[in-house]
Amino acid sequence: MPSSILEQAKKQFAKGNYQQVINLLEPHVTQYVVSGDAKDVVYNASFNKSFPFYLYLGLACLHAGDIGGAVDYLTCARRIKMTDPDLLCAQAVLFLRRGDTARAIDYYLEAIEYNPNHVLARSGLDFIRTHNTPEAIGDAVQSGEIKKFYPRPGVQSYIKKRIALFSCLVGAVCVVVITLTVLVKKPLPTWTRNNNRADLSAFTLLSDEKARPIDTSGTYRYTLSEKEVLAAYRNAQKYFQDSRDNLAQIEVNRILSSNAAHSIKQKARLLMDYFATPGFDTVRDIPAYSDVRADIPLYLDCWTIWSGRATNVQSNGDNTSFDLLVGYSERIQLEGVVPIFCNFSVRIDAERPIEVLGKIQQRGGILFLKAAGIHQSQVPENKR
Repeated sequence: MPSSILEQAKKQFAKGNYQQVINLLEPHVTQYVVSGDAKDVVYNASFNKSFPFYLYLGLACLHAGDIGGAVDYLTCARRIKMTDPDLLCAQAVLFLRRGDTARAIDYYLEAIEYNPNHVLARSGLDFIRTHNTPEAIGDAVQSGEIKKFYPRPGVQSYIKKRIALFSCLVGAVCVVVITLTVLVKKPLPTWTRNNNRADLSAFTLLSDEKARPIDTSGTYRYTLSEKEVLAAYRNAQKYFQDSRDNLAQIEVNRILSSNAAHSIKQKARLLMDYFATPGFDTVRDIPAYSDVRADIPLYLDCWTIWSGRATNVQSNGDNTSFDLLVGYSERIQLEGVVPIFCNFSVRIDAERPIEVLGKIQQRGGILFLKAAGIHQSQVPENKR
């Protein structure tokens, strides 16, 4: 099974057997398609949207010295998920190897933005500060010192597991029994039950807010009763704790555009800061285009995946934009046209179906997506 293959590869990666990782995973990348000076990886159906598959394969190539393979596979990973700090550090070190410290810094800073405590990103920045000449960086590449900045996700947890296992074998059985007994009698803390999601105790409504949850002054899109305002707020919190951020966002939007009291709107708006940025493989409760089109404000800032075909593609090297013909993948039915804006450069073939992971936005009454990922198969249609 594909999942078992990936788990085997992760274990080999943790052991430092990088060539074994490549041997396990690379056969599932079927072929290469060469077009001009660019090379695109053709996705295997089992892994075509698996971020970990391309991340570990790319990192294994990096550690094994196959820089070309690392660039190809890490690019595939980035098309699926752009916010992973380990991926960003890997791409940063690739720029660093080429002496492009400006781009490397950008990627390290972006990694820190998503994880302020990311040790490898901060170490990379410190290295650039102390090795700020092409000669110093070249020496680090030649000597192999640069390899200490290659990401190794999962290695620390693997080592900890091995240590823990050894400790258990040496004689900690009694401690384990006592711990299990305590866990059976005592419920797990909130942060464990809720997948490490933030504690929302600070967002609890005060008694005064519960007593007067609406404000009839001003203008608003949705007119809610007191019970409906309180229910929407409770639902937003519940959906958040269940890791269903899209549904939580809808409830927040309902509150923000309603006659809810100002203080409740403020707390609802602050809740948005805790929503996660999803990938193709993690986004849930995806809004349909027809539902969004019917009531855009209700779905603002939700994440969706819409498929179709691209037209009017424009790119300036750092950014890419195009119009997505939603639902037109098979050239049968067109649901609508949505502008797509990418703050990254990506090559798009207008003759092939495309999927876009993006955040729903609106400006001047126009619906558009701010893309976080693009997926487009490079397999020619007549060979499918």
